[in-house]
Amino acid sequence: MRPLSDFETAWHVEPAGKAGADRVRVLTRGDATVLVVADGAGNSRRGAEAAESVLRGVQDAVDAGADVEREETWRDVLVRCDAERVASGQGGETTALVACVTRRRVVGVSVGDSELWLFQGGESTALTEHQHRKPLLGSGQARPVTFELAWRGGVLLGASDGLFKYVDLRRIQEHVSLADANAAVLALAALPRLASGALPDDVGLVLCRPSAPCP
Repeated sequence: MRPLSDFETAWHVEPAGKAGADRVRVLTRGDATVLVVADGAGNSRRGAEAAESVLRGVQDAVDAGADVEREETWRDVLVRCDAERVASGQGGETTALVACVTRRRVVGVSVGDSELWLFQGGESTALTEHQHRKPLLGSGQARPVTFELAWRGGVLLGASDGLFKYVDLRRIQEHVSLADANAAVLALAALPRLASGALPDDVGLVLCRPSAPCP
């Protein structure tokens, strides 16, 4: 977990096997925090490479001084990553979720079935509800969908389908507000485990919430 001036974030990746294809990153730019989740298709090497290309694309945009508070910025990044992945001939597809959080709002874009939810006051809201689950990024036909929401507190949780596909939202909501954010993501990542102890899929997730006021 990394303490920030306006937000606290925690993230974790738990592979189902020896090497997973989920990738998560948290970046900062001024007062903004950028959350990234990518889930490489098939938990394959090429899927992992495709997921890593999303992280690089977002990092490059931040380093280049792009306007991180515009959802169009992130849509353009994903469109470019999609085209570059095809042009490289390396293959591999991935989901992609990018969200920029500021004190005023949350904006971002997604492709595939990695999701971003807001949990607040006993209610849950899917910011990525209108996303296109297919085609994935890397197909050359990805259709990124942007989102925007006024930020009024609560807990943001972005994760791959390794969490949302296998765990009921009510169980997730029980864990997102744990006082220790790092303990929260570790507990969330363990929720999909089967009775055997195995995970049915990789789990990559990131949690973001306003920092607690200084005493």
